[in-house]
Formats: sequence, structure tokens, C-alpha cells
Amino acid sequence: MAIALSAKNKLGFINNTLTMPENEQQLAIWQRCNDMVISWILKTLTGDISSSVLYAENAQILWNELNSRYGQANGAKFCQLQKNLCQMTQGSSDIATYLAKMKSNWDELNAINTIPSCTCGAAYFC
Repeated sequence: MAIALSAKNKLGFINNTLTMPENEQQLAIWQRCNDMVISWILKTLTGDISSSVLYAENAQILWNELNSRYGQANGAKFCQLQKNLCQMTQGSSDIATYLAKMKSNWDELNAINTIPSCTCGAAYFC
């Protein structure tokens, strides 16, 4: 979703870099774009999830709500991907297919592997 919003130059509506303007004329344009981003996000959700966030005030609030509910890494999926990588063999696949499958698993594993960053400064002394 973030990639699609970035391609449409609308990422600022969800990452708080494009805030609601105070100018009356700009506010109408901003509201129209914000509504469009909300509709794009809602179209990608299942009916149950969509109805639970339907009345979010703006796209950023909607995005943050979805992120707080569903943004955590799935531990079971993480373990399954690690297991897949450990058990992966080329078998009868050609090398390109095998490497593409392996890279796909690595990319998905990296996408859900969130390591918290150090905020205490101790990491600089290691």
C-alpha cells in the first residue's frame, strides 16, 4: 500500500508529512485528496476490517489504526519462513527458479523481521 501511495505522490497523507492546511481553498483540495486516499485504503480491506475503521477522520488516523492492529510481525509466519529457507533444495528446478524462490523467502522474512532500534546509547559501546 505504501508503494502504491508513493507512486501516486500521496504518501504524505499517511506518514504525517502532509498536514491539513489552514487556508480555506487549500483545505478543500487537501480534503478531496485525503478522501481519495481513504477510499483506496478501504478498497484493499476485507468487509469486516473496513467497517471497523470506516469512520476515521483522515487517512493518517486510518493508517495508524490499521498499523496498530495489524502491523506487528507474525511470529508463526517468521518461523515458517525460516523453516522454508532451511529446508529449501534445488531439486529438479532450474537455478533461476530456485534462486528466485529463495530470494522471495528472504525478502518476505526481512520485511516482517523488525528489530527494535537502541535508544539508550549502549549500542555505540559494543
